[in-house]
Amino acid sequence: MFQTKKKRALKKQRQLNSRGGSRSGHASTGGNSDSIISASVVTATPVEEVPAKEEKAVIFSLPRTDMDNTKSRYNDKLADMTIGRRISRQLYALNAFYDPNEDVEAMKKRKARPNIDKAWEYFEHNVLPRCLVQGSKSSRDLAAVKGIEVKYDKAEVGEFEKPTMLYPVWDTPIDDMADFGIGVALYFSTLRFLAVLCLVAFWLNSSTMRYFASKDYDSENEDDVKWSLWGSASCRHTKWEVCPTCTEDEWKGLAWATFPGTSDRLATGTNANGEEVKFLERNQCTMEGMDGFYPFYTIGTLVLIVGTVFYWIYSQKQRIREFDDAENSSSDYTIEVKNPPPIDSSFSPEVWKEWFETTFRGDDDAIEVAAVTIALDNERLINALVDRRALIREYQNILEDVDEFDIDDIEDYLKDLPPLPAWKKSLEIGTDPADLVKGIQNASKLVNELSAWEYEAASIFVTFQTQYQQTMVLDRLSTPLLGERKIESKYLYKGEQLKITEPAEPSALRWGQLNVDFTARFAQIAFTTVVALLLVLGGGIAISYARSISPSIAGYLITALNILTPRVVSALTKIESHPNASSVMASQYLKITAFRWTNTVLIFCIISPFTDTLMEDSLIEGIAKVFTLDLFLRPTLQYLNIGGNIGKHLKAPKAKRQRTMNLFFKADSYDIGERQTNITTIFFFTLFYSAIYPMGYFFAFAIFTLKYWLDKFCILRSWGQGPKIGTSVAKISNVFYLLALICFAIQTFYSYAMFPYDNACHVDTSDGSYTGSWNLTRMDGEEITDSVLVSDGHSEYKFCEQNSIRSIPFPPTPTNLVGLTSDWMSAKREPTAYNLALCMLVSLVVIGASLLMNTVVRGYKIIFGVESSIESMSEEERIDLEAVRFSHIDEIHAYIPQIKIEGYLFPFLLCDVDYINEDLIGWDDPDTHYDAYNLIYDIPRLAQQKSKERTLHRLGEFVSDENNDGGLDDDGNNAPIFSIAKSWTPYENKKSSKKQGYTRNNPDENTPLID
Repeated sequence: MFQTKKKRALKKQRQLNSRGGSRSGHASTGGNSDSIISASVVTATPVEEVPAKEEKAVIFSLPRTDMDNTKSRYNDKLADMTIGRRISRQLYALNAFYDPNEDVEAMKKRKARPNIDKAWEYFEHNVLPRCLVQGSKSSRDLAAVKGIEVKYDKAEVGEFEKPTMLYPVWDTPIDDMADFGIGVALYFSTLRFLAVLCLVAFWLNSSTMRYFASKDYDSENEDDVKWSLWGSASCRHTKWEVCPTCTEDEWKGLAWATFPGTSDRLATGTNANGEEVKFLERNQCTMEGMDGFYPFYTIGTLVLIVGTVFYWIYSQKQRIREFDDAENSSSDYTIEVKNPPPIDSSFSPEVWKEWFETTFRGDDDAIEVAAVTIALDNERLINALVDRRALIREYQNILEDVDEFDIDDIEDYLKDLPPLPAWKKSLEIGTDPADLVKGIQNASKLVNELSAWEYEAASIFVTFQTQYQQTMVLDRLSTPLLGERKIESKYLYKGEQLKITEPAEPSALRWGQLNVDFTARFAQIAFTTVVALLLVLGGGIAISYARSISPSIAGYLITALNILTPRVVSALTKIESHPNASSVMASQYLKITAFRWTNTVLIFCIISPFTDTLMEDSLIEGIAKVFTLDLFLRPTLQYLNIGGNIGKHLKAPKAKRQRTMNLFFKADSYDIGERQTNITTIFFFTLFYSAIYPMGYFFAFAIFTLKYWLDKFCILRSWGQGPKIGTSVAKISNVFYLLALICFAIQTFYSYAMFPYDNACHVDTSDGSYTGSWNLTRMDGEEITDSVLVSDGHSEYKFCEQNSIRSIPFPPTPTNLVGLTSDWMSAKREPTAYNLALCMLVSLVVIGASLLMNTVVRGYKIIFGVESSIESMSEEERIDLEAVRFSHIDEIHAYIPQIKIEGYLFPFLLCDVDYINEDLIGWDDPDTHYDAYNLIYDIPRLAQQKSKERTLHRLGEFVSDENNDGGLDDDGNNAPIFSIAKSWTPYENKKSSKKQGYTRNNPDENTPLID
């Protein structure tokens, strides 16, 4: 055992005497609890029961684990369980394979056996999202006031007091997907829109596809064409033609207009007399037979896609408003003060509450502050504590029994642990136990050093009772980045003008990086951007090499890179500091999109020889391969979730502890930025090659439809819950959609203008001196099997640069653009080319002007102007904003600082929550109290101070200036080192005749500890 009997007895006594060890109604069984590194527990033990000399530093105050895992708080019905859990119950009957307690003798030494069904219960109630069975009263109120259908209401993580259920996959509407963030709802609405749009575009291009598949286009078209190439512009029918003026340098790709070169389109012919002449391979496919319908359907498709996407983007504001109306979000009630003055009163929630309520008392209506969070610039301390926790968790994982783990005895455990084998050290597999102990000790020294620092208030989060109150405060205090806006003197806080904004959602904030210096953040992003660009270059080189082997291999490589890219970018982004999850996802989105667009579309286009564009086994085959893999391979891998299912069904049942077993059920949360990148890449890829591969519209429709349902299924049944994501990623993606439209308009014209993609132009005069039989040898040295017979009256050809997109005339008018194609385009096709050029230019002007105008207007508003939303607000809008009070919303969270640490089941709190209504924290472990997940107790003096305060309150005393030392250390320092959070009982619920006191076990009345 790791502790003496005296220590264990003292710990047990403290646990029994603590303030219940739980919240209201929470028995501390420890079934799913997280920690086993407890030295002692924060208590309120009367002083006379525990001698002062026995009090030790209260560090790592966390619950025990693996106690009683046979009881369930949820009692789920079989019909409410996931399919995986039902399968697990069936497999459990196969004891030899699936019994987690195969080593019975070893398990008897433990206080409880791990239970695989409890792990599945943890997965379904803490990892997966759940909704309230009956819905919340606040949602019903919202629906009644605004006329919005709110079908399901998201439950708190771990909710057990109210009946909950898993979200139905088929029945959950898009509006309710806003429960996971407006960005998620926008993602699914965009998927649905693009699927319908691509289906309509596929129908419009069906005539073109039928023509491409006919013998009128290619006389060698047969029924044996690959299904994925049907309806494409691939051309089988080619012919070798005499080209007396051709030279090999023209085909080597030495100039940008002809890069990359090709060696299989030019050959040297030798006749019986030993004479030589050059031959080029000319495509025999023709577009002459489609001039009747092609302009109508092609221009119609261009207008349809540009117009509808344009409308979709610029109507997004309305959809955001609708999703926002359907969801009560914390940010709608909260402001963030970015520049609190460096004075003592900035550390007082009461001062901020009083200032806002007093200052705005006469503005329209009195306002009421519901909660205040004061975030400090203590990121270094937080990160040091997190690092130490991670090291301790790694150390615990190599111990056989950690139920009695004591941080003070970490060196004593080394004698029972073998050193890490040398071969593992050389391969950097694992860490030697002695190195871990040293790392923990060094981390503890750093924590002790940083805990002695003084920290300033960096951000203040003030939550109001109504959305109208928040809007009013934003309206009165908002100022432009530059320029001047006169602020009334009464709105100055301590003589200073506050900089305020609407914050991200509480779950999206990254409290460990909230106030990192801008210069450091910029340097980090610059470094990762350079690395990302190098990776893009490396990917392009790899694809180019694969393309030289086979287009199919290049297609497989592109798909593999698209799958691996998010992981690489995610690792890169960890180097960066971001204040919220939306900022992280925006950074990842830009990098992943740049990587995928470049390697999937641009590199693939650039490295493919121009004359191979219509070849069956070249560019078009590679395009078809990418579409096919995106439709079948990637969704299959996503659905199977091989790694996750191996963990749940193979590794978890063998775990020796419940905590370890539960960790196999922790799933990676979804990255909505990466999902958005998928659909923008597919949409861009579809539009870019639509002229030569119109079947791509159908593939895109199928991919978007499959993604809609599969991603919805994974969010509701497979992936872990992520932070609530706002609209930043969706707004950035709009820019890429407009860029895709620009490329689409350009490609629509040039794909038609550059046909037939063979760099062969007819020569009007011919001396007829090349008649006879010729044996051909290509530039690459391969001999053509069949000799070429040149008959009397044959035509001669010359090399011409048909890749006109690389030689744009000035000015680029329709006439000048079409004029470049006069050497190879027939007069019959010129009117269609002219109309396509005109549509291209109009599209470019409209899209470019809208981008420029939107950028200028948004930039002006940010830099010079602030809109007054209150003055333009109608009475009906005001009523809507006052309809639902913050305190009436059942499932809403306050801004409680917390951070996730790898290897733990729940996030760790970064502030004292004794003054917060616990329903506002945002998650719930039914097996233990919040102290088990609070990093403030990793600081001994704070833990001792809190223990003393709770002891005094249990004895019926209040903390006063006489008996409260404020956590003074040896130097007399009592400045706060952790964030401060507090909520208040709504005025409407207060009873003036009741004396309010310490309210740890009465979450409906949160009053100050110091009365």
